[in-house]
Amino acid sequence: MGQAQSLATALALTGLVMAASPVQAHEFWLEPQAFSVAADFPIKADIRVGQDFKGDAFPFIPARFSAFKHHDRLGESEVTGTTGDLPALQLVPRTEGLNIVTYVSVAERIRFRDWEKFAAYLDYEGLNRIAAHHDVRGLPRDDIRELYTRCAKTLVSVGGETGDLDRATGMRLELVADERPQALAPGAQMGFTLLWDGQPLADTQVALFHRGKTGDDATRTLARTDASGLARFTLAAEGTYLAASVHMTEAPAGRNADWQSYWASLTFAVE
Repeated sequence: MGQAQSLATALALTGLVMAASPVQAHEFWLEPQAFSVAADFPIKADIRVGQDFKGDAFPFIPARFSAFKHHDRLGESEVTGTTGDLPALQLVPRTEGLNIVTYVSVAERIRFRDWEKFAAYLDYEGLNRIAAHHDVRGLPRDDIRELYTRCAKTLVSVGGETGDLDRATGMRLELVADERPQALAPGAQMGFTLLWDGQPLADTQVALFHRGKTGDDATRTLARTDASGLARFTLAAEGTYLAASVHMTEAPAGRNADWQSYWASLTFAVE
């Protein structure tokens, strides 16, 4: 594919990404081709948007993100690429151990003219208090404006099991795995700490999706964080997992919006 054709394809897909609102696509995640690679093997991953842990892959488009970073034992570096690259992430690891990749989208806008759609979205994401707070603020029910930002993260083991733990990377809303996925077997418990501005976020829904190794339909399990921001789940079986959570607050003044939401995702595999 030539450069002009690649750019045209990327621009077309940009429109699709922008159309993938929280109502139309509840999940946004990074999906590596392999969650465990040899030390001299590249890490490749798709940016995906979809529903129920199924979705389309989108290319590397710098205009669509505010940060795309790689974290390893040597620190933090920028993920680079050419507009239109598929998969969007293609990098050679600098060191063995846990390699973390994070992606923060630019803020997008959505407008709700239908209260029932907005209420259904709040219910699905466990944003239990927003509907009542919307009315307390005296906001209209037939013209609801929201800004939303995606904060995606994935864990890739390079060079085998090394004992490295996940860690906070500074995204505004972030899920941090409390255990090493590579060290867990089906039936084990795994915890996730949800951070908002670096601090534990209590009483917030976390969803855990599991897709089996045969690519069957994903299952979705829900939990809420405790006072320390921790949500725990039992890992049902081997396969790929996606943990996801949404936090919504009043939009800052001057942003021409009623609400702002941040969407955290974390992908990993139990092998």
